[in-house]
Amino acid sequence: MQHSDAPRTADEARRQIESLLDELADLSEMPLAPEEFYPQLLDRLTFATSALGAAVWESGPSGHLMLSQRTDLAAIYPTPVAAEAIAEDAAQLMGMLAQGEPDRRPGSGVTVLDYELNGVPLRAAGQFWGMLVLYQPLNLPKSILQSDERIARAFAEVAQHFQQQTLLRDFQQHRHDWKRQLDFAERVHADLSFPKTTYRIANEARNCLDVDRVTVLSWQGVHCHVEAVSGVDKPNHRSNIVGKLQRLSEAVVRARQTLLYTGETENLPPQVEAALIDYLDETPSKIIAIVPLRECLANENDEGTKPQPPEPLGALVLESIEQLDGHQLLRRAEPIVRHATTALANAQSYRHLPFAFLLAPLGKVLANVGWYRLSSTMKVVIPLALIVTAMFLIPTDFFIEVHGQLVPAVQRNVFAPSDGYVDEVLVQHGQHVAAGETLIQLQSNEFTLQKAEIVGQLQTAQAELDAIVVKRSQGMRRDPRADSRGAESYDDLSADEQRLNTMIESLTLQRNLLQKREDALTLKSPIAGQVLDWEVDEILTMRPVARGELLMKVADVDGPWTLRLELPDKRTYHVLAAQEASAEPLPVRFQLVNEPGKSYTGQLTNTAAIVDLDEDTDEPFVPLEATFNKAEIPHMRHGLSVVGRIECGRRSLAYVWTYQLVETVRRYCFW
Repeated sequence: MQHSDAPRTADEARRQIESLLDELADLSEMPLAPEEFYPQLLDRLTFATSALGAAVWESGPSGHLMLSQRTDLAAIYPTPVAAEAIAEDAAQLMGMLAQGEPDRRPGSGVTVLDYELNGVPLRAAGQFWGMLVLYQPLNLPKSILQSDERIARAFAEVAQHFQQQTLLRDFQQHRHDWKRQLDFAERVHADLSFPKTTYRIANEARNCLDVDRVTVLSWQGVHCHVEAVSGVDKPNHRSNIVGKLQRLSEAVVRARQTLLYTGETENLPPQVEAALIDYLDETPSKIIAIVPLRECLANENDEGTKPQPPEPLGALVLESIEQLDGHQLLRRAEPIVRHATTALANAQSYRHLPFAFLLAPLGKVLANVGWYRLSSTMKVVIPLALIVTAMFLIPTDFFIEVHGQLVPAVQRNVFAPSDGYVDEVLVQHGQHVAAGETLIQLQSNEFTLQKAEIVGQLQTAQAELDAIVVKRSQGMRRDPRADSRGAESYDDLSADEQRLNTMIESLTLQRNLLQKREDALTLKSPIAGQVLDWEVDEILTMRPVARGELLMKVADVDGPWTLRLELPDKRTYHVLAAQEASAEPLPVRFQLVNEPGKSYTGQLTNTAAIVDLDEDTDEPFVPLEATFNKAEIPHMRHGLSVVGRIECGRRSLAYVWTYQLVETVRRYCFW
């Protein structure tokens, strides 16, 4: 600042000083920064006094005085000894500040220039916060020193007024910020709805921090997801700007450091820098701050080891189109981030809570009935008692699980009537055949040999019989030695004839029986139906078979079908008891193994009076049969596996849930 020439009279000097003070008073009322106000005050103070220079010393965090503002001190604090001189003067000024009154002290002796310190303590809000110091030459007249002291005090009053106004403005700003922060906390903690909480965080944070846009992202597994954007009802997740912001936030969250972009991208991790440059192509923001949101770390455990850092909750993105102080923005955002982290963590925990929509009303009801005033023991005993009582009072469906197959009601098995081999198979899998139609042609070498032997014996016997008849008709004996015999040879011929007739009858009967057994080797369908066996031609052709061996199945697939079930023998009692208690057949509900999720119904029609043994598991079971509507089931297949339930009425929840356990305990503990 340039001043006019020095005054020539005392009145003129007084008027100039008053003018300077009036100017400073006006400046002190203006919202100036200390860096703008104090240089003007010190410049005017130096002009109004005979000082070498002037300075404002402020109390630091540790209570020591620090040189804050100065003017014309280059000669007093030359560079080589500036630090040492400032330290000695600070010690002198600390003594004056402790007294709380204006005083003069000799300056540092390490400099070439001799001076003394004329200091006036500065007070604001009832506390000393600094010193206004004049650097004056030694051996000044007393009148000048007194005049300079009065002037310094007047300027100190202006400095104190400015400091008070500054503090007042700071308090007002802080009060405004605190009110905004309280409103922010009140709104974001209004409820636990996750979408509403993120929406409020985004919009209220923008109002509190006076930025252009705030985005809230949640951390889902290993990715960030945009939940809310200020001023937008629902973010468009397909847009490029949202996708790039998500990738940038993911990189920042993984780096575990706050990102502050003010126009430079230097000194950033490569992955963050690349994502930031990509995002800057989509946004006009000049200030971008991304703050990872994490829950507060728990205290150290008893062993003194620090716990693992918690998983991130998400990130808060602050953007401003106008250039502003980014570090100050982050300082103002600290309480906002703390409240947002807590609100987001609570809302996320509530969202992950199962049956939250039922637990919240239940909590209100319990609070109204005085539940929370009960002791911890009663809080456990009462719910257990209610649960046990409800289990015995609430009825539910009681059913027994069974397994089975769908088969045609009419089906026949074709067996091998004798030992032999398959000569020809005349049908294929799935072929429809009529009753009596030839299915398989068998051959038996044993039958062929027996037949040839019997036919030969029959022919021999018949030839001998014909010879005897001829002999008798010619009066000759059958035996060549008949000439030496008597008349009884004719009786012998009669006996031979009778024997041969009997033999012929026996051989003829054996031949007819063999013919019937040979005719039985031609296997015919016992019913009209469909051949069920797979690849019968490849499996049976030229295959040796034994008597009674099953060769083929034929079933009437167009007729009625039945459901054959296997009831475990240990569950038979429940089904029989339910049948005795019900006048109607027991319902059966079943599902196809190849069609899970779709149920069909039927009725239990027949319960076997025997117990069979499962060949695979060696578990005893009782065969059952049930009817059903085959029109409801498409693509019927013989032997289609099903899983079913036989409905045995209604029992209490306690019985249905524990009957198997009770039976097991009885079987192994009370046998």
